[in-house]
Amino acid sequence: MASGSSSEGDKAAGNNLLNLLVQASEDEEGKYHLNDDELIGNVFLLLLAGHETTANALAATFGYLAVNPHVQQETYQHIIDTVGHKDIEFEDYAKLNKVVSAFIEAVRLIPGGHVLIREAAEDTILEIPADPRFDSEGAKLGRKQTVPVKKGTKVVVDMIGLHRNPRYFEDPEEYRPSRWYDIPNDSELFTGFSVGPRACIGRKFATTEAVCYLTMLLRDWEVKPLLRSGETENEWRGRCLIPNFSLTLGAANIGVKFIRRPQA
Repeated sequence: MASGSSSEGDKAAGNNLLNLLVQASEDEEGKYHLNDDELIGNVFLLLLAGHETTANALAATFGYLAVNPHVQQETYQHIIDTVGHKDIEFEDYAKLNKVVSAFIEAVRLIPGGHVLIREAAEDTILEIPADPRFDSEGAKLGRKQTVPVKKGTKVVVDMIGLHRNPRYFEDPEEYRPSRWYDIPNDSELFTGFSVGPRACIGRKFATTEAVCYLTMLLRDWEVKPLLRSGETENEWRGRCLIPNFSLTLGAANIGVKFIRRPQA
């Protein structure tokens, strides 16, 4: 996904991340000069760091879209209406909100980082808001609480439990990208990449490349579940759309098939 319009010709064609890194390495007097170690480190990060988490998130996205054809069709139509079949540019990213939503909803259900660990830098008090829901008798399910946390205490957040908590998400087990349509991409409601100053530094890069990949593939291919002999769609869900622990968290081996869409 290059930045710039096609009218800029060769200049736009060369305005991609790899060329910018090379230019920064060669421009020894420039403000953004990179020495060899810095160049190698940045290339390593771009090629290797985060590749497994992004790949797992994309696999989960395809899996959820495969068994939610109405969502897939809505996403496909959004792609056609927004970018058609032209080459995708960086400026298109902000317009593809339904593709972004399809991706981050899959990350919500199966986050790459299943725990979030933080250490208290000073004595503090965490405030837990009251549960806004009510039981069958009209009483609130929970009251406001405070939890004292001493300096040096490590706090471990269960990201799967957080993302599937009905306090924060209606029908939390349901894959519903529309819950993100009217929410800014940088909202703290979405914690799949953590939040705050210690959030994942590669969030924007990972999301941008994922949206680019999804857009290019979904506009030409339809995704369907690859069922085993005699297997139902619900059985496929139970086999594939479950968290699988490895180096990072991802879905189990997702079997899908791609069917080329009719060309206009």
